[in-house]
Order: sequence, then structure tokens, then C-alpha cells
Amino acid sequence: MDLQSLGKRRRCRRTSTWNRRMFLKLAGCSALSLPWSACSRTGPRTLSGSVIVGGAGLSGLAAAMLLEERGIRVTVLEARDRLGGKIVTMNGVPGLPEGGGPTIIEAYERLLRIAAAVGVRMVPGPAFEPDMLLHVSGQSVKVQEWANSPANRTEGAERPIPPPLLLSYYTAQKLPLEDFSAWIAPRHAALDIPLDEYLRGLGASREALRLINVAPNTNDIATTSALWALRDAQRRRDTKAKTVLGAEGGNSRFIERMAASLKSEILKGKEIRAVTSLSDRVEVACADGSKFQADYCILTMPFSVLRDVVIDPPLEGPQKEAVAQLPHTAITKYFVVPKAPFWDEDGLPPTMWTDSIIERVFPMRDDKGRIENFTVWVDGNSARKLDAMPRADQERLVLEELARMRPATRGRVEIAAMISWGNDPYARGAYEHYGVGHVTRFKPYMARPWKRIHFAGEHTAVTSPGMEGAIESAERAVDELLQRYA
Repeated sequence: MDLQSLGKRRRCRRTSTWNRRMFLKLAGCSALSLPWSACSRTGPRTLSGSVIVGGAGLSGLAAAMLLEERGIRVTVLEARDRLGGKIVTMNGVPGLPEGGGPTIIEAYERLLRIAAAVGVRMVPGPAFEPDMLLHVSGQSVKVQEWANSPANRTEGAERPIPPPLLLSYYTAQKLPLEDFSAWIAPRHAALDIPLDEYLRGLGASREALRLINVAPNTNDIATTSALWALRDAQRRRDTKAKTVLGAEGGNSRFIERMAASLKSEILKGKEIRAVTSLSDRVEVACADGSKFQADYCILTMPFSVLRDVVIDPPLEGPQKEAVAQLPHTAITKYFVVPKAPFWDEDGLPPTMWTDSIIERVFPMRDDKGRIENFTVWVDGNSARKLDAMPRADQERLVLEELARMRPATRGRVEIAAMISWGNDPYARGAYEHYGVGHVTRFKPYMARPWKRIHFAGEHTAVTSPGMEGAIESAERAVDELLQRYA
């Protein structure tokens, strides 16, 4: 939840202790052929049965691969006209930037096993660029000059800390989380409070709180649980492997290769509207009138979308509340292509952090160091403001803001593409937003099977974030199903 990694290169953990232990125990005797499999507790026996997987993103395709290699017939239903969910490489933009998660770190062991299994070549990802232009309170300041700048209205020990690092500066102090699952432990329930309140308790000034809330990688620090931010801080502290990687040709290559490896039927344009769990089967109805039956199903769509699906019998208790209430974080990206090297003209760093509506600007370079594109990355409140505008007005405002802060960009950049996860009807946000009390109230129940329905997706993972979390959730959901077939 900080900008130290520039572009949400979130730190994750290595494979969980349980998965590592079970993998080492069973790898030599399992019939599973995929080298990335975590291995099920059911052993190597080939099974028969049928499962519907709702969603052809990373978790849905990973689940289909695991089920299929055990002999289970799988039908994958995808609402969009493309596969991949929130993994989408912007193929029409120079440099192939990512519309979703942009990078992978070497601690993403599950994802790297998939890459090896399906033949995706991993290459070095974008490097961190420490040089940065800050534009705060109408003033442009190089990051090296921030501590003594008149634009810096923070106080005391905060003053040397650049605005993008203020959140990580505070959450690293007296960090109480012991390990990768501690953020959901009952012993830390007292920390499920507003993030701004927690930061004030650590001494954050009013100006520091304002700057933290500009681009916090969440909707608003007043509505975010402190446990959510502390989870990220614990991952930064404890993750050892931090080399940044990417798939050659873009992260969508994962999706293409995974889909090609399946024998299962993958149907696009199948928006799930209703799921009925009967005594001996599950029935799924889609918006186009088509219907499907199987023994079980795995639903991978985010709760922001699942709440529009009629589940019969209805969910109960905290799980029902989580589906109905858990919001998602709005993120909107604009992919800007330079017509000329404006950064050479004004002599300022290409990377920017601003307290304006456009928030952050990240350059993407080729292997020779030449800038191919910029991503204007906006989240939370600013993203929602932009999402409410017609697209043409959004793009005009983005270019005007760039020109206002950096006159050298005027007429020298153009927007080649944009993506709004908040406005995407099949996402309604980039990832879950845990509000105050949500971690302790919802998280223990979110992934529990309901009748013949199982749940996966990054939002149901515990110990891993992002793409690695999506696969973690697929392994868990498949293991639940295999135990039912055993």
C-alpha cells in the first residue's frame, strides 16, 4: 500500500509452510504431472466427475488445470469476450504495459511453476527508478530536495520522508504482525480500525495524512482497515526474494498458454446470473439463457460482481454480508505515449508523484533504457472522480494536468489507451477494499464452501497477494473439491 515499489510491485511471501510441506511429502508419489501443483491431500488417484468454473482469470484457469489433470471434466464460463480477468496486456501500446498487475517477483513460486509448465519465458521486469519529481501544493520539487522544500509541510521526523513513502514509514513502526497469516488472527482484531486513526496514533501529522491519502492504493484511509495496510507492511518486511520479473511479451501470455493447455471447454460471453445447489448437482444459468449442470462449481468472480448472482439456497451469516458489502478499490490507468523526449527538454525526472488528480506517472523503458510509454496510475477517490466523467473529458483532464505541472509535455504526449477497473462491470474495482471491521468480521468466512459451491479468486487468499494469491486460492478450492470426491 505504498509507492516504494512504484507501480504496485507488491512484496509477497514464499509458498506457505503447509503447501511447502505437503509438496515435499507428496511430489514423489503423486500422479499430478504439472510441476507447479501444490498436491492434494487426496493422493494420486484419478477421479471422475464434473465441475463448472465461473471465471477464466488466473484463478479459474489454474483451478481448471488442477481439476483436469485429475480426470475431472471442467467447463469454464467467462462473462467477458476475452480471457484473463484482471490480467490484460495492452497489446496496442508501445512497450506492452499491463492493464492489471504489472510485475511479478521471484517469490511468486506458484506462478513461476505455471510459467515453467506452460512454456512462458520470464524476463527481467521494469526497474525501480529512485529519481522522482514531486508536485505538491502547486510546487515542483525533486525528491532529493524534498526535506528542505517550502512545499513540504510535514512535521518533525516526517520531513525527510518523500510523500510516496510516508505510509510505509509509519506502518513499519512497531509492526505487530508476526507472519503472513497474522493479519486475520483474532489476537490482532483490535487493529481492525480506521487506518487514519491508527496513523494518528503513531504521530502522523495532518499534512502527512493528507499526502498518504493521495495515492494509498486503497479507496480512502478513513474507510480502510489498518490491518490491510499492516498486512502489506509485514510482507515488505518478511519477503526475501524481491527480483522483479515479467512474462516475455506481457503477462497475458500466461493466460493464453494456460488456456491452450486445457482440454476443457472455455465459453466466453457467459455471464452467470444464477447458481442453484441441489442435493446431487449444481445448476448454473447465464444471462444469454444458456444453462449448465455439474457435480460442483467454483466461483472466482470478485464479491462486487458475485452480489448480483442469485445463489440458491442463499448464503448465510458473515459470508452473505461479505458478498453484499465488501467494496473494491477503484483504479484507473492511462497509457501515455511520448511523441518527443520532453524530459530532456525540461531536465526533470520522468517519474512523477503529485497531489493532483492524476497522482502518479511511471515511465516504462525498453531493454536499452529508452522510454516507450508512461502509465498515469490513479486510485481511490481520484479514480472515482475520473470514472464519473465521459472518457474524452477524462483524457483531456489528464493531459491538461500533465501540461500544467510540466509544460514540456504539451503537444508532446498522447493517450494511447486507458482502463478503468472501477467501471469494468465484471470487476468493479482492481482488488478488495477491507473497510473498518471487515477483516475480523468477514475474512474467516469468505472462502468457505456453500453447499456444492466453492469460492476462489485473489480476494479469498490469505497468505499471498495479487496473482500469486489467485493461484493460492485455486489450489485451496480444488483441494476442497478433491476431498469431496475422495
